[in-house]
Amino acid sequence: MRKELLLELADFLEKLEPHRFDIRTWRRPTKSTVGYVSDEQLLTDDNTVACPIGWATTLPSWKDAGFYMDKLDITKEHLSNPLSTPYTMAIIKWKGNPNTDSYNAIQEGLNLPNGMAQVLFEQDNYADEGYTPSFVVAERIRKFCNASEDELMDLILSYKDD
Repeated sequence: MRKELLLELADFLEKLEPHRFDIRTWRRPTKSTVGYVSDEQLLTDDNTVACPIGWATTLPSWKDAGFYMDKLDITKEHLSNPLSTPYTMAIIKWKGNPNTDSYNAIQEGLNLPNGMAQVLFEQDNYADEGYTPSFVVAERIRKFCNASEDELMDLILSYKDD
């Protein structure tokens, strides 16, 4: 497990301004709009928001580890409402395996036990779901990093939303 990357992210999340955090999405132009947001936009536009991993990919150590945000086109076929408009969004990728993305890329790139990426970063695994603040995610990251190997799987299962 790449604890050093996780703990650096926890430090970052503890200092992040609350209005810049949104656990529901990798990145967005605002909390109420969809669309792709580049690293530069995220770092310079005060209206943009991101989840923990959306922010992690702006950190030099995470970039050096091969994590990056790619683009994913959401087409009409992906949309459940016929009045919805197609758009492009951000999606996490890892250079170590370009054929994977999302939580699988996080799990593989950080060498995490099965299910841990979702428990740490997916909104459904938090009591406040979409309203979860960044410092709560930071606390959970620290808790998991401080757990022994023997405790880790039980800890993952205790949080997993099945």
